[in-house]
Formats: sequence, C-alpha cells, structure tokens
Amino acid sequence: MERRRFLGLSKYTDDGLCPPYSIGKYEFSEACTGCGDCISVCPEKILRISERSRLAVVDFGKGSCSFCGACVDACKEGALVKTGKAPWAMKAVISSNCLSYQKIACRACADFCEMRAIRFHPGLGGQQTPDLDSEVCTGCGACLVACPNGSIEMREVKLQEEVL
Repeated sequence: MERRRFLGLSKYTDDGLCPPYSIGKYEFSEACTGCGDCISVCPEKILRISERSRLAVVDFGKGSCSFCGACVDACKEGALVKTGKAPWAMKAVISSNCLSYQKIACRACADFCEMRAIRFHPGLGGQQTPDLDSEVCTGCGACLVACPNGSIEMREVKLQEEVL
C-alpha cells in the first residue's frame, strides 16, 4: 500500500469527506470497494458514491450525521471501524462571510446545533457574532446544512482524546 500511495496509485481523491468511522483517508481508499452497503443502511441518507473516486463519501447537502454506526455494521471490508475514539476528526469552521459578520441577523447554525457548540455573543451596536467551541463540536454537519450562506465548512483536526 505504501508503494501505491508513493506512486499516486491510491484510489483516494479529495472529492469528498470519508464517512465517519473511516480507518484513515488513505487506508479507507484502499479498503473501500464502493459496494454501497454503508449507503443503503444510512438512516440520514448522507452517504453516496463519489463519481470521481468511486468511494463512499459524506454529502452534507442531504442532512447531518447522527453517528448511529449503521454504516460500520454494514461495512464488510473493514473500511469503517469503531475504535473508541471520536467518529472522525471533522469539526465545523465558520468563515468570515457569515451573515452575522455582515451585520445581518442569523442564528440558524446555533439553532440546529444539538450540542450547543455554537453560541452567539452580543457585540458593538447590537451585532451578534458566532463563537464555535471546537471541543464540543462533533462535526455532525447540522450547522452546515442549516447555514443559508454556505459560511460553514468541515475541516479535519487532530483527534487527541478518546471518547469515554
């Protein structure tokens, strides 16, 4: 596998987010066959096969992830595995084009965040600005789906702690 990766022959491409519980980007690309078993059992219907890589990817345009683990149970190839750590290393990031930064009242992301990782704090002139607590954020994508301006994206961060 290391030789394939070095030569650029891995199936991995940057055309989508690997599903939660993925064993790692490159390892996932080697193990995932694109069979679609994880897609058929996903109750949120957020998984699809990438047209480019032919691998399972997350599509937050369809909804958010509940981290139910049905995809793990369906994966016969071992590309998705529960390890005792967080389901994945993705966290929400709010960009500078957020409507609240443009002095337009919007709190959709906070309203849809079940974990309450996004809170709004009053600023000068009554402007409210978002504050995202990345320690609380699970990367479920609910805020991303709710954002009317496309100001939220998921970014990979290093996982440091194991989930109890």
